[in-house]
Amino acid sequence: MAGRLVASGRLREAIPVFERIVRLSPNEATAHFNLGAAYLDAGRPGVAAAGFRRAVALKPTYAEALFNLGVVLEQMSQPREAIAALRKAVEIKPRMAPAHYLLGLLLSSEGLNAEAAQAFRRAAAVGPETSVGRLGRARVLMAEQQYAEAEACLRQALERDSGNRALHRLLANLLAEAGRFEEAESSFKQAIALGPDNVAVYREFLQSKKLAPSDRPLLTQMIDLVERGGGIGARRAELLFAIGKGHDDLGDYEAAMRCFDEANAIRRMTAAFDRDAQTRRANEIIAGFPPDLLAQAAELGDADHRPVMILGMPRSGTTLVEQIISSHSQIAAGGELQYWVSRTMSLDTKSLGDSVGGLIAELAAGYRAELDRVSPDVLRITDKNPYNFEWIGLIRLVFPNARIIHCRRHPVDTCLSIYATPFSTRTDYATDRGDIVFLYRQYLKYMQHWRQALPPGAIFDAPYEAIVADPETWSRALIEFCGLEWEDACLRPDTNPRVVRTASLWQVRQPIYSGSVERWRRYEPWLGELRELLTEPA
Repeated sequence: MAGRLVASGRLREAIPVFERIVRLSPNEATAHFNLGAAYLDAGRPGVAAAGFRRAVALKPTYAEALFNLGVVLEQMSQPREAIAALRKAVEIKPRMAPAHYLLGLLLSSEGLNAEAAQAFRRAAAVGPETSVGRLGRARVLMAEQQYAEAEACLRQALERDSGNRALHRLLANLLAEAGRFEEAESSFKQAIALGPDNVAVYREFLQSKKLAPSDRPLLTQMIDLVERGGGIGARRAELLFAIGKGHDDLGDYEAAMRCFDEANAIRRMTAAFDRDAQTRRANEIIAGFPPDLLAQAAELGDADHRPVMILGMPRSGTTLVEQIISSHSQIAAGGELQYWVSRTMSLDTKSLGDSVGGLIAELAAGYRAELDRVSPDVLRITDKNPYNFEWIGLIRLVFPNARIIHCRRHPVDTCLSIYATPFSTRTDYATDRGDIVFLYRQYLKYMQHWRQALPPGAIFDAPYEAIVADPETWSRALIEFCGLEWEDACLRPDTNPRVVRTASLWQVRQPIYSGSVERWRRYEPWLGELRELLTEPA
């Protein structure tokens, strides 16, 4: 009976049978695995996880159970636990391409891009003729900025497997990031038709377009899905963010905020933001880079002139600034490089001492290699990881000739946008208005210190509202700060052909406009603690 139901794909109907088998054979790992798989098919990941865990406890080398446990933990918004399970699975069974691929996705979501690329390469290597292997190869090509080759890989894969929604979804994202929105929309719609309950694709789709009244059926479809209990944990939050964005597009701001509140409430269940730890971290970093140490940058640091650091709070205009300046023929866009964030995780700023020279040489060599990967033959390369604002002192010490562009936007607009954004990497503070306000004030503390510790003119302020009001004046000033001759292409950032990865995919491809200035006024009744920042300087 159970075998017939499994063969016909009716796993959830087999649950009573599998439960009976487990009672009769409680020490049989396969029985617990089958029960876990049935509960997973029934949309009950918590019970499914228990089944897979029991199977692994009984048979520690059960790679398939570890893989399925990873799948369930990812659905339950436990990415680090999922990564641990998947690492064990591929260690036991190295040729399990789906496990390598999912591991790559999770490592990428945690900002571990180098490890993610390795996982995708292994998926491609062990399953070269499978769809999941081709997905892995496409992601490797995208990471290497070989976008035409990645597109060709995906289209070839779709010729063999046209019903694979993951292939359609990745192709849609690649096309959207390249600004080919009409083609992307077609691929997104195919992905949705093949998997209308796959909630993540809705968020990605809505990032690539602004809903019009004619798109209400799509919004209704998403609302119906969430009302039917579609998605769990992080996936449900993604769907709610997408619905909120749809309501925002159509001018229903109260409904949008309800969605953002519910989405963030879900994310808060797994968030672990520690204000005390953040305060200690900021105080240690600031104390570790006093003015007298930074005054030695010219003699201690590397002479490379290429780095252009675009930083500030997330959602403060970093993508717009990068689009403007990377329209210049001698400036390449690096996007949000993870170098400084990842290399400083274990850095003890209290004990730099006599080792600072060796540290500078090591960091300079590593970052030069990173820049070479972006482009080997331009004069300037951007790095728009916003959180580099924490490490301005270290960056200045390592690269005294680096240009530092500080993006500023109205504090409430900045923080409201953070609250309404489904970041692809873990951002625990973003789930709570009070935590966002706290981190914003920590950011102000950092910037105040760097201004006092660095010489005048070392940091270029790029105010978002001023840039959109007078783009030519500010674009010329940005290029001048980068030390290059003016090029008119910088006045047309919306036509910049580079691939863009940002939560503002659609907006960044539009001509510069002021529609996001004072956006907070539309949400004034629901600002809560964000209202405290109305007294901060804009």
